[in-house]
Amino acid sequence: MNGWWGVGLAAVSLGAFVAGDAVGLRRGLRVPGTLREAAEKLIRQATEVGFSTSAPRAGAMRPEDAALDVERLRFWWDEEWRRSEEERRRLSAVLSGLTEGILLVDRYARVLLSNDVAAALWPRLRPLVRGPMQLELFGDPTLDAALSEALWRAEARQVDIDRPGPPRRFFRVRVLPVGGAGRAESKAAPAGEATGALIVVQDVTEHHGVEQVRRDFVANVSHELQTPLTSVRGYAETLRESGLSPDERRCFTGRILQEADRMAALVRDLLALAQLESPRWAATEPVHLERIAREVAASLSPFAAERSVALSVEGGVAVVSGRADELRRAVDNLVRNALAYTAAGGRVVIRVQRRGDQATVAVEDTGVGIPPEALPRIFERFYRVDRGRSRETGGTGLGLAIVKHTAENHGGHVEVESEPGKGSRFTLVLPAAHPAAAGTA
Repeated sequence: MNGWWGVGLAAVSLGAFVAGDAVGLRRGLRVPGTLREAAEKLIRQATEVGFSTSAPRAGAMRPEDAALDVERLRFWWDEEWRRSEEERRRLSAVLSGLTEGILLVDRYARVLLSNDVAAALWPRLRPLVRGPMQLELFGDPTLDAALSEALWRAEARQVDIDRPGPPRRFFRVRVLPVGGAGRAESKAAPAGEATGALIVVQDVTEHHGVEQVRRDFVANVSHELQTPLTSVRGYAETLRESGLSPDERRCFTGRILQEADRMAALVRDLLALAQLESPRWAATEPVHLERIAREVAASLSPFAAERSVALSVEGGVAVVSGRADELRRAVDNLVRNALAYTAAGGRVVIRVQRRGDQATVAVEDTGVGIPPEALPRIFERFYRVDRGRSRETGGTGLGLAIVKHTAENHGGHVEVESEPGKGSRFTLVLPAAHPAAAGTA
């Protein structure tokens, strides 16, 4: 009767394993009705046989039939396990490849599943199939309230979360109910409630930053245009009055033209910056940086003489592949800034060099310098270290932003060295052109 002992023990073990609700739910498997019936029958027969060595009573299952049913169950279970493992691996691969955080919770807000992104956001959350209801799962009142609404009312919710940091981060969280919405009442959840919820977390920090830059840009442009427009309106209203002398009219007319030039310069720089920031294809050519430097120095010589600042060009041959008009504008902006912030008797030097596989244009001045705390922001649009001096010299606040984008569009960057009271040096660093290309210019 040792055969009955083995069959009975196998039937009890396998039948209990397959028929158990907790195991079935946890594995996500469903046992077919015929196999479940066979398992139950095996359990009954094994119970009747017990551990005795007596022969089974009449009508009991024959050992060969029981062994066949057990073999069928084993084969089915092996197949279902293999499929379950394949599905689990596929699901794991999909979840790990997502940039969003994914959490699946049951109706008690207990975490059933999460991916790496969600685990990084909430390290203390771990899958928990048993335990008390997690009333404060995330520790964020807004998110916990949205989860409760989704579970109890079976309604989707979306919330935005601001994490102070550092660094400060912004998240958009969608809570989607699973089940519910008209489903008949069951043991899983009462009617009108969800059996669980899917939580999708998206990091919108970069998007939030872009929106903030856009808002700041609109506000800055409005402010920059409002100032000259207010001046133009005031001068125009004054000109309408009678009793003004010809000299006074000429003075007011000159102020109006000056403010109009400021607005035109602002619009011109805005258009130039928009072109540099927009991805586009444009033909390039060999550009001699020394030639560009001398052209800029010649055009700004009157401005330098007016301010009593010495302006010179030094260096040798350096050729890059690029767009001459954009590079000329970038060098012009650097030299104008240097002249504007250098007092009478000072000097500005434009140095052109070839350093290995790099070509550089450095603009050095003996001006007022830049405070260390201002250096990280000087390439921002409309940022000015000294707003009063910038307006006096006709600056738009966009010159260094144009220089930065020009360098990046040519595969280079801008380096800055400055010491308050001693001067500054801005260096435009670009990839040097291939010798063959340089020789064709």
